[in-house]
Amino acid sequence: MTSIKDWFKKTFIIGFNKFEIAFLWGMVALQFLVFYLNPDTPLNIIAGVAGVISVVLCAKGKTAFYFIGFIQTFTYLALAWQNKFYGEVLENLFYFVTMIWGIFEWKKNEVKNEDGTEDVIARKFTPMAWVMSVIGTILATIVMGAWLKSIGSAQAFTDAATNVMAIFAQILMVKRFREQWAWWLLIDLFCIKLWWVDGNWSMVAMYVAWTINCIYGWVNWSKLNKSQNAVKDPRNL
Repeated sequence: MTSIKDWFKKTFIIGFNKFEIAFLWGMVALQFLVFYLNPDTPLNIIAGVAGVISVVLCAKGKTAFYFIGFIQTFTYLALAWQNKFYGEVLENLFYFVTMIWGIFEWKKNEVKNEDGTEDVIARKFTPMAWVMSVIGTILATIVMGAWLKSIGSAQAFTDAATNVMAIFAQILMVKRFREQWAWWLLIDLFCIKLWWVDGNWSMVAMYVAWTINCIYGWVNWSKLNKSQNAVKDPRNL
């Protein structure tokens, strides 16, 4: 019991300022509020709560986010399958594989803080990496959108855009690049539209929370990058 309590404090309290604690649990409360106002299946509330907690921990640079992320991945995959969002299904299968990879990648690249917590070492793009990434994302979206449309996927090009950007953002996340948050922001805006059209308000609420978290994630990872002097890391793109 003590070890569980210590893990909880280290994961959710130590190293968090008052704003971050309020932000985390405020986003969780939003999921329950939407579920209360518009009751849905248990899968929706589980996916929403696990999703919000995991992305806030990711924004904090905490490796523990992967373990909660597994819960969100499996529940969201089931919801996507039920709604025939086949691109989202493929995307979450990809998440499962890369999250296992990510656990080892992040654990190898952590820095210990004075309070005993660990943060992942953050990296960042060069201007050329930005240009190549944007061009690649657009071309891959066009190709995948055409394929998804041919197999009858609902909202094929929106589905393709979220799928392509999510694959790229996930790789950036595993490889610890700050720029993941720019791609996650676009993904979340597309997914708000995806689930809004579908009428699934629990998922809309989750993606609204994720959109807000992207801004926080960019700011916090920029601070991590600067404080860790990661700009001098030769592995930056």
